[in-house]
Amino acid sequence: MSFSDFILALLVLAIIAGAIWVMDINPYSKQLQVYNQTCTEMILDNTYCKGKWIDDPVLTYVVDKENNTVTRMVKDQSNVIQYKNCSVLSRKNWSCTTDESAEEINASHGKITHETVANDEKRQITRLEWLQNRLLANIST
Repeated sequence: MSFSDFILALLVLAIIAGAIWVMDINPYSKQLQVYNQTCTEMILDNTYCKGKWIDDPVLTYVVDKENNTVTRMVKDQSNVIQYKNCSVLSRKNWSCTTDESAEEINASHGKITHETVANDEKRQITRLEWLQNRLLANIST
């Protein structure tokens, strides 16, 4: 194998690893990172964002399939919540009920939903959309 073949192989591996990270398809990860945005001004019965979509802090859910628990952490904060009454199928598919408020939180194919919380001013975006927003924000400044 020549040096140029080695460099090409490293480049291909780096592209594959980057695609796996961006699309969040790592089968060995126990973490689900959730990227949410909040609208600054909703109109038309909370169906249209007249203002701007602002990125919320990244939420990380650590899924423990063996113990049927899910731990939620907010990036750059110490706000940690552990859900113990869970039914875990995979890191992207689980359902939990909190002890305190009987609130139900679900993950279906990585999409997080709360049974008792209906907030139309928020939306969940993909990691790729989040990265594009970061890139565009850095370019425009």
